[in-house]
Amino acid sequence: MTTIVIQEGNQTRKISSDDFPIRIGTDLNSDILIVGSLSLGIALIIDLIDDRLVLQKINRSVDTTVNDNEFSGNYWIKDGDELIVSNQRVQFKISANQIELNIENVSSEEQPTQFQKRQSESIFQNKTIQRIAIGLVFLVGYFLFYLFTSKAVEINTIPADAKVSVSGGFFPHLKISGRFLLRPGEYRADYSRSGYFSNSLDIEINEESLQVIDIKLKKTPGIVRFITRPDVVYELYLEGKFSPFICEDMEMYQEECSNRGFPFGGPLEPGTRDVELRFEKYFPIKEQLIINGMGEEQEFIFDLKPAWADVEIDTKPSEAEIFIDGKNIGLTPLDLDIMEGQHTLEIKKNGFKNFTTEIAVKAKENIVLELFNLSLLDSKINIISNPKEASVNINSIYRGLTPLEFELEPLVSHTISLAKPGFKSISENIILKTQEEILNERNVAYVEFERELKPIYGSISFLGTPGAVLILEGEQIGVVPINLDLLSKKQLLLIKKEGYVTEELMINPTSGYEQTIEINLMTPEEAALAALPNKIQTSQGLEMRLIYPGNEFVMGAPRRDQGRKTNETERLVKITRPFYVGITETSNKEFREFEPKHTSGAEVFRELSNNMHPTVMVSWQQAVAYCNWLSTQESLEPAYRVNKGKYELTRPVSNGYRLLTEAEWEWLSRFNGGGGEQKYPWGDSMPVMEDSGNYADESAEVFMSNTLGKYWDGYPVTSPTGKFKANSLGVFDLGGNVAEWVNDYYSVYPRDLKNVESDPLGPLEGSSRMIKGSSWRHSSISALRYSFRDHAVTSRLDVGFRIARYSDKIE
Repeated sequence: MTTIVIQEGNQTRKISSDDFPIRIGTDLNSDILIVGSLSLGIALIIDLIDDRLVLQKINRSVDTTVNDNEFSGNYWIKDGDELIVSNQRVQFKISANQIELNIENVSSEEQPTQFQKRQSESIFQNKTIQRIAIGLVFLVGYFLFYLFTSKAVEINTIPADAKVSVSGGFFPHLKISGRFLLRPGEYRADYSRSGYFSNSLDIEINEESLQVIDIKLKKTPGIVRFITRPDVVYELYLEGKFSPFICEDMEMYQEECSNRGFPFGGPLEPGTRDVELRFEKYFPIKEQLIINGMGEEQEFIFDLKPAWADVEIDTKPSEAEIFIDGKNIGLTPLDLDIMEGQHTLEIKKNGFKNFTTEIAVKAKENIVLELFNLSLLDSKINIISNPKEASVNINSIYRGLTPLEFELEPLVSHTISLAKPGFKSISENIILKTQEEILNERNVAYVEFERELKPIYGSISFLGTPGAVLILEGEQIGVVPINLDLLSKKQLLLIKKEGYVTEELMINPTSGYEQTIEINLMTPEEAALAALPNKIQTSQGLEMRLIYPGNEFVMGAPRRDQGRKTNETERLVKITRPFYVGITETSNKEFREFEPKHTSGAEVFRELSNNMHPTVMVSWQQAVAYCNWLSTQESLEPAYRVNKGKYELTRPVSNGYRLLTEAEWEWLSRFNGGGGEQKYPWGDSMPVMEDSGNYADESAEVFMSNTLGKYWDGYPVTSPTGKFKANSLGVFDLGGNVAEWVNDYYSVYPRDLKNVESDPLGPLEGSSRMIKGSSWRHSSISALRYSFRDHAVTSRLDVGFRIARYSDKIE
C-alpha cells in the first residue's frame, strides 16, 4: 500500500486515500491554504485515481504554473513535478511505496531577529493604548473570521422587489452585491411586499461556498361581488365543490367574514377560478373567471335565463293527486311551473288505476297536456274447472291453468274459454262489476267462475303380446288383447309383462275414430340388441357394421358339392352374440400407423403397397398385434394376450378388436347374417358375374397360369378396398382381393349335424391358422366358393385381414 506524506515546514502529516481529494484554496477548510480573497474558495484539488495523482483546476482566476508552465484543466502528476499557486510551492516526490508533497512559501524572506536596547516608554507601551489595540485586533480578527468563514447566500424572491431580512446566529448578516454573508447554521428569512402575504422561512446554511434560495410570495385574495339579474338566491360552487359563501374559499368562518364587513363582496383566492352559480328556477351559470387578487375589487354581473315552463294538467274524473318525480304537487286540475327536462308524472286516485308517464318539458313553453282518462281498478275473478288444470284463455290470450285467480277490467265484456285434452271446451262472455260493487254484494273481493267439463272418449284395440298389462296414470286398465274407451287426449301408457322389458307408449284416442295398436314386448336380450347402433367407427375412421345373431346353420359343404375339398366337413353351428365387423379389409394406410415401415410385398409387385389397397404380407401374429394396438388406442380391453411368446385369444372374449372366427366369417359371408345361403360372392352358380370382385382375371395372365376367361376386373394384383360391389349386409371383398386370416387354429372337424355348437372359437392349439375367402390369385371353382378352407403359417402376398369386435353392451 502506498504511503502519502505532506511536508509543510517543520510539520509532517500522513494521510490515507480516504482523505482525498486534497483541497488548495483561500477557504479556511482548505488542506493547503493560499493567500487571496475569501470568495475565491477552493482553487485546485489533487485526487488519487488508481494510485496515480491527478491535478484539477477549479477556479481559473488563480494564477497557476506546473514546472514553470501556465496550467489550466487536468494534469497527471509525475515524480519531480513542481506546482506554484499564489504564495505556495508544492514539490512532488513519487516512488513505488510513497508519495511525498513538500510545501513552502515562495514569498517569505528569512531575516535575523534584532534586539534593541529598551528606551523610554513609547505610546505603544501605554496600557490603555494596548487595551484599545487588543480590542481593535480582536474586532478585526472577529470580522476577518466572520468574513473568511461565511458563505455567500443569494435569496431570490418572486416578485423580485420583495423585502427580505435575515435573523439568527451570532454574527452580523451583511449583504454585499445582493448576497448575504452567513456562517453555516440555522436562520429565519422574513419577506414581505404590498399585495402579497408576509411570511417567514427557516433556512439552513451548509458548507457550500455559494447557495441560492428561491422564495415565491403568495398574492392576497381579491374582493369580488356576484350580481344576478334578476336578483335571486343562488348556490355557489368553486372548482365543482359547493361553497356556502365566498369567504369559505379562504377557510374563514361566515361570522368572521361578516364581522370584517367586506363592503364589496367577499375574498377569493387569485388566479383562474371555475365558478358555478345554481338557481332554483333558472339555468345555472358556469364561468371561468380571472381573479386578480392583491385586494383588488372586482364585480361580475350575470343575466339569468328562466329554466321552467308552464304546464296544465287535468284528469277525468278530477281531484286526482299529481306527483312530479315522486313529489306530491296537488290535485287536478292543476297549472304549475316545471323545470326543463324529462320528468316522471304520476296520477293517483282511489278506486282507479295508478297512471305513470314521462313528460318532456322545454323552458319558456306553455304546455297543455291531453286530458287523462283514468281507468277503474280491475275486478278479481276466481276461475275453477272440474277436472282441474284446464287451460284458460281470456279474450283469446292464454292465461294459465285452473284454478286461476285473475284481474279483469270491470264493466267490459270478456270472453273466457276453458279447454282440456279429452274434454269438451267451454267458451262464455262475462261482464264484471266494479271491485267496490262486488265487495258490497258478496262480502268478498272476487267473482267465482266455476264450470264442469264434459269428457270425450276414443276407442282403441290393443293386440300383440298376450298377457301384457296396460297401466295408465298408475292404475291397471286391462290386459292384452283388449278394446278400451279412453279419454280423447295424448296419454302415456305403460306396458308390462314378466320376463319382458317394460315399454312406454304415447297414445292419442280420437272421438269417432277406432284405432288398433300392435304391442310386441321384447326380452332383455332382444331389447339390448335393438339398442345397439347399426354402425360405429374406429379411431382410424374405418366403418364397422353390426351383425345380428340368428338361427343355427351348417358350416362346410355336402360331399357332392362341385369343387368341395375333404376338409369342408359339415357341422351345425349357431351365432348367439352380435358383433361388429369392418366393412373393408384393413388397408396399408391403417396398418402403417401401427408398423410405419411395412411394405406389403412391394419388392415383388409395387401396386401391393398402395395406401388404399388391403395390407398383405402380414403374419397372423402381426394381424392380432395390430388389433391389440388399436384396442389400446381406444381404451378398450385387448382381445389377445401373450402366452409363451405367442398371442392367444382371451377367454371369455373381451370387447377389444380381434379377427373374425371361422363361424362368424361364414355366417357373415355365406349366409349373409341370416339373409339366406349363398355359394359364391355373386350367387349360386358359375360363371363369375361382372364387377363381383377382384380375382385372377385376364389382366393377371402375364404372371399367372390359371385365370378366369372372359373376366376383366382391371387389377392384376390387389385393388383399393371397397372397389367392388358389397354383399347384402354392406360388407366389401368377402370374396376376391385378398384372402383373410381368421382367429381359429386350422383343424378338420368330424361331420356332425345333430349337435349345435354355439359361437365356436376353434381349437386351443394347432400348427397353422385358418384363412377364409378367395383372393386376386384365385380362379378355380373350389377357391371361389365361400365354404373353401385354407390355412398357413407365414405371411403371403394374397392374404390380409379384417377386424371385428363384440359390442360394449352385451357380455
